[in-house]
Amino acid sequence: MSQFIIEDGKGGLFNEGGDKVSVLQMEVDDPSFPLGDVTNYDEYHDLKPPEKQQNVEKNETTSKKKKVVNSNENDASTLTTYRKYKKEDMEYFFYLVNEKGLPIRAAAKKVNIPQSTAWNWHKKGEEALDDFVEWRKSGSGRPVGRPPTLIDAHRDFMVKLVDENETGLTLDQMLESLTTEFMGLKISKSAFHEFTRTKCRISCKRAHFQPEERNSVEKIQQRYDWVKYWENTDLDFESNCVFVDEAGFHINMKRSFAWSKVGSRAVVKTPKTKSKMTTILGAISPFGVVNMKVRTPKVAQSKKRKLEGNKEDKGDTDDIKRNVGTVTGHYFNFIANTLDVMDRHEEFKGHYIVMDNAPIHKHEDIQLYIESRGYNCVHLPPYSPELNPIEQFWSICKSRLKREALLHEETLTSRIKEACNSVLISDLKGFCRYSQNKFDDCLERKPI
Repeated sequence: MSQFIIEDGKGGLFNEGGDKVSVLQMEVDDPSFPLGDVTNYDEYHDLKPPEKQQNVEKNETTSKKKKVVNSNENDASTLTTYRKYKKEDMEYFFYLVNEKGLPIRAAAKKVNIPQSTAWNWHKKGEEALDDFVEWRKSGSGRPVGRPPTLIDAHRDFMVKLVDENETGLTLDQMLESLTTEFMGLKISKSAFHEFTRTKCRISCKRAHFQPEERNSVEKIQQRYDWVKYWENTDLDFESNCVFVDEAGFHINMKRSFAWSKVGSRAVVKTPKTKSKMTTILGAISPFGVVNMKVRTPKVAQSKKRKLEGNKEDKGDTDDIKRNVGTVTGHYFNFIANTLDVMDRHEEFKGHYIVMDNAPIHKHEDIQLYIESRGYNCVHLPPYSPELNPIEQFWSICKSRLKREALLHEETLTSRIKEACNSVLISDLKGFCRYSQNKFDDCLERKPI
């Protein structure tokens, strides 16, 4: 039934009952912003692989460990053992060599030590006696082995150095900083590398570049305020939220790591022509993939030669501008289609639609439309991808897309569909749990 809308002369709109209303400026399913199907909630549940049986895996892992222990016990007799020498053995060896004049080989036989050990002692001379630290069992209260060169103070310095440096350090720079701070410290590069890896728990890995503003004081405060506000509501990432975002894919996506022979560079060949970017708009939840659409190009008008100064040229220019990239119209159409999918499933009733604060997401019509359909709209604070579980979902899909080249009968969209439908519900729940756990970091004003 149609209703009359009355304007109060101040820009406010009211219906016949006197209730304030809002009129959407955007048109639902506007053909100017076409989207193609990739997958949806029903199709995902039909095609997704079975969930992993964790209990079975744990039992298998336990049995494997038992087998390894048993095999180690059986092979214990074949292990090489090393004898521990006392200081008296070394003193007796030097007595035989220096006082009795026995050859090193004869002295080694007399003391019952290997010739290699005897020559090593002889090479070091009697100074080895001063450096000798007798091996003792742990807990005896006496020294156990040679005292380590690098101690807890060195470890604490290295951890602090890495935490405070935001530009990235090389191993040489780290070693130089340590030896400068602790004068007289001498350590080989290989030993230092082992120390950083095992004792400091520091390793060299691929760097992830972040905007400098991401963890500024202002952005950290905005995350804190956002979490403080929403923690007083029934918002729960693991039970009543749908996460929406878009991502770009292209046909030439390759892995950044590859295998090659030792000493040779790993080379991955790519086409010389730049591939076209394909934009996927997606929505996921802890219950499964909700909706996936691909932005399709608008069918161009027939090209006709127009006279100079023809006014129709301006319209063509607008169409071209509007056809480049994903705009609010595409996103609005996607939201409308996603809500249609959610309406068909009772478990999504009254859910929150969570999205980042990109400009195309913040058009007032989007929030009005979501709320008019009985759902809630939530915008994440700026520079907070860790709070959006779909970011991890996109990462998984892209990694699976990079593993194998497209077959002749495949298309990029079909491969994306396969990747989306292969993500397990347990993984989706893990993504949501990870993002919600970041709330504590936001409340503690930690960078994320």
